[in-house]
Amino acid sequence: MVEVKNRVQFGPIIAGVLTAIATLLILTVLGLAIGASALEPRDAGEGVGTGAAIWGILSALIAFFLGGWVAAKTAAVAGAGSGMINGLMVGAAIIALVLWLTGTGVSNILGTLGSNIGDITNAAQNQGTTTTDVQQQAEDAAAAVDVNSAFDTVRDAAWGTLAGLVLPLIAAALGGLLGHNKQHDVMQRTATVGQGNSRPI
Repeated sequence: MVEVKNRVQFGPIIAGVLTAIATLLILTVLGLAIGASALEPRDAGEGVGTGAAIWGILSALIAFFLGGWVAAKTAAVAGAGSGMINGLMVGAAIIALVLWLTGTGVSNILGTLGSNIGDITNAAQNQGTTTTDVQQQAEDAAAAVDVNSAFDTVRDAAWGTLAGLVLPLIAAALGGLLGHNKQHDVMQRTATVGQGNSRPI
């Protein structure tokens, strides 16, 4: 009997993350190549943006699914639950990595904007713009904002973000579920490594 000490195995999870990132990169470049080859610059429009969004969603789902499948298949644990957990961890790790990279990029952008505030202020003063004028412009812009439209935008963005987080996790977990090992496969692998003697995983 194989003694399982840890059903979440980080080696296979890292393999799944790398697989998902590589797959996503390949599919993204493929989409760019197909789009650039099939379309003329004058044909670019709303349809192109919709097609790119659909391709991006499908690419992410495929990449997360393959990442979860690889993590489950390479883990030395058996069972659908273990496979699904390892696949889910691949999705969680990728989302955490993407959020960290996005946060780093946003902070860099904010840093650049912050360093230019002084230059923008000086340019406004040189054009004869007073503090009162700036305040009046800000009040006019605030009054022109449609509250209902802003609320709808925030709501749609929140639901879109939720879907963008949950769907890849489901795809990764499904990949892990379908790629899970059976007890016989794990026992055979353990016996081969231990030359006939089972050893803890």
